[in-house]
Amino acid sequence: MPEMRNRVLLAPGKGPLTTVDDYTRAGGYAALRKALADPQGPQAVLDEISVAQMRGRGGAGVLTAEKLKLVARAAGDKYLICNAYDADDKSLIASTLLEQNPHQIIEGMALAGLATGATEGYLYMRASRTAAEAAVKKALAEALERGLLGRRIAGSRTEFSITLVGVERGFMGGEESTMIEIISGRPMKAQQRPPYPTENGLNERPTVVLNAETLANFAAIVAQSGQAFAATGTRTSPGTKLFTVYGPGLSEGKVVEVPMGAPLQQALKAAGLDVNESTARAVVIGGKEGGVVPLSMLTIALDYDSLDAAGVIMGSSILEALPQNTCMVRWAMDQTTYLAGESCGKCIPCRTGVKRVAGTLEGITSSLGASSDLDLLTEFSKYIPDGSLCGFGVHAVTPTVSAMKYFADDFSTHLAGKCPTNTCAPVRAHRYALKHVL
Repeated sequence: MPEMRNRVLLAPGKGPLTTVDDYTRAGGYAALRKALADPQGPQAVLDEISVAQMRGRGGAGVLTAEKLKLVARAAGDKYLICNAYDADDKSLIASTLLEQNPHQIIEGMALAGLATGATEGYLYMRASRTAAEAAVKKALAEALERGLLGRRIAGSRTEFSITLVGVERGFMGGEESTMIEIISGRPMKAQQRPPYPTENGLNERPTVVLNAETLANFAAIVAQSGQAFAATGTRTSPGTKLFTVYGPGLSEGKVVEVPMGAPLQQALKAAGLDVNESTARAVVIGGKEGGVVPLSMLTIALDYDSLDAAGVIMGSSILEALPQNTCMVRWAMDQTTYLAGESCGKCIPCRTGVKRVAGTLEGITSSLGASSDLDLLTEFSKYIPDGSLCGFGVHAVTPTVSAMKYFADDFSTHLAGKCPTNTCAPVRAHRYALKHVL
């Protein structure tokens, strides 16, 4: 692996490592060869991942080793899916990893395949990320040519192949169950769980779905030990975490890496942002389905437990400093309007509930709100997650809930007929009313 202990991104001046020779010279594929040469290779990989206590980097934070073990115990055909889709189009994490160091993901997939007994893997990504797609295609061809994929990889009796799947299906294209449906050639609709993919996934067989960032850690964990990985971060959230950072002064998003549990301000500074009251009003954590926090919370720890306690989510790992003149009612409306259009539409609470929340926010923004709207938004913030099939519906209300929690004055000011930042223009001429049809 490159010279970066428990790090995923390449250090400045150390990349990119786009060819198999560059990656091998930097120590790449050593972990895979080590595991393949070990008679207890599959169990050895599982043991190191278990010791590492790594939680999946896809947003939910499930223990990676537990998913691997469930599939490893299953008999018969098994599959592995690498989710490199970057569902939130502002996320640059997966595409950055694939552009800079595609073999790191390939080696991670091969190690996961060895650990679980899966012989077929799918690398699932956005087709619009053309530079990343080109890098992956070249890397897969090189790995196959060098005998690092296919039959008898690295001279062993282990078999593992990878199929590249590039699609453009919006935000829901990255949801776990819809991803499996898409790969299977079926309509993009969320599926009820349980059963989970580890039991019934692709082709109705046990399938482990892992985020690209998660897999990018595998080679370092196997090569350097799970204990070394767990030495960084916190007790409940070990390792490091990648974030895509946006804000005033950044012309485009910047991917940074910080230890799990680092304060929010540290990640922003790593991207070159000095966030204070003169430059920003709030910070979004988690992207399109994420929550918003005031600048007084710049010390919040970036780990799953701390964010959950604050009412925000890791989500797509996007951090965005919002300008000073941001009206938080308008911000919540814009986020929710986007999400309403991205729902797969399978379950009614998500399909109609998110749209109703967006419409209610439109009314408040347009000076058509009533005090009862706040009670309605609170009611829907419980109704939608409770009745939704997948994580999309569970978190679709997070922007509204967090804005109401931390910026209540913006809502009360709008209900009094005035935008708190004097930036909102009406978007509706009538209230969003429920019509009863007899």
